[in-house]
Amino acid sequence: MKTTRSAIAVFMLFSVLSTDALSSVQINEDLEQSARQATERYAQSVKKPMPELEDYTYGMNLDVGKLVYVSPNVRYCGNVKSMMAYEDSKGELHMVRYLVKGECVNSR
Repeated sequence: MKTTRSAIAVFMLFSVLSTDALSSVQINEDLEQSARQATERYAQSVKKPMPELEDYTYGMNLDVGKLVYVSPNVRYCGNVKSMMAYEDSKGELHMVRYLVKGECVNSR
């Protein structure tokens, strides 16, 4: 009986952790898809090539002349990947992916 309770507890914990991990993956995929679509629409409207998505690295020089798109805030307890599209001072289009902390809202 004790083993059954332990097994159920472990299963429930694993299910919760798996659900959180899957929702994090889905959130990141949705954010990236929205960013790509918005940036592609903008690129087409100004007749510029679609930029490659770059991962931000510490110390990377961001020459932001005009902000084109920023991912919206996400209600999620954990880190999510956010995207930003911008034109630099030369008018070239860039897209950068970086980590942000989600807005964790505890319901009580």
